Amino acid sequence: MCYIDIHTHKAYSEPGLIAVQNLFPGEGFKDFHKNNYYSAGLHPWHIQSQEKNNSMLIQVEEAVQHDHVVFVGECGLDKICGTDQKEQKRVFEKHIELAKKFQKPLMIHCVKTCNEMLEFRKKNNTGNPWILHGFRGPVQQAMQMEKYGFHFSFGKILLEGNVKTEEAFRRLPLDKIFLETDEFSGSIREIYHKASTLRNIDLSLLIKSVRENFERLIA
Repeated sequence: MCYIDIHTHKAYSEPGLIAVQNLFPGEGFKDFHKNNYYSAGLHPWHIQSQEKNNSMLIQVEEAVQHDHVVFVGECGLDKICGTDQKEQKRVFEKHIELAKKFQKPLMIHCVKTCNEMLEFRKKNNTGNPWILHGFRGPVQQAMQMEKYGFHFSFGKILLEGNVKTEEAFRRLPLDKIFLETDEFSGSIREIYHKASTLRNIDLSLLIKSVRENFERLIA
């Protein structure tokens, strides 16, 4: 069995684990070795001037050309972080273009912007997957976004007793689900165990399903 941690900010390696470490512009990464996959993008929290953002986007483009950088992002939209909303949207559009150009999935940060994200998806539904990381929404929101081909990654929210998000996790198709640690200091195994209980399925089946989902994404 091999656990997949599809989004983490930790640089860590464990037997029986594949992790995708998130990188921001300017952060270095190693050549491919065993299971050290990466994602690279300009986070909406880090939005600055257009000039500085364009410089960082060049670094993102250079990074995502490497085969072991498997996702474009973390990128997206955030209404509460305080950076310029118009510039957030412009930068996100640039990530969409990079994902199309290099045929890689988008790893998305989405806070209070689901309507805007749906509009972007409707205009750019070109086949490459979009993954909403750290999803915390209710089932109605999840079902609406799933219709437009979104994938969903759940993290420590599953350990917090959030009834609305737990119901969304139960209702989504298993082939659209991933699990992550993000900035959680605990183990991805803890999240998998809780997730298998919530779905009422055997842990080995969940591990196998997420692994297959991941392999389809990076094929």
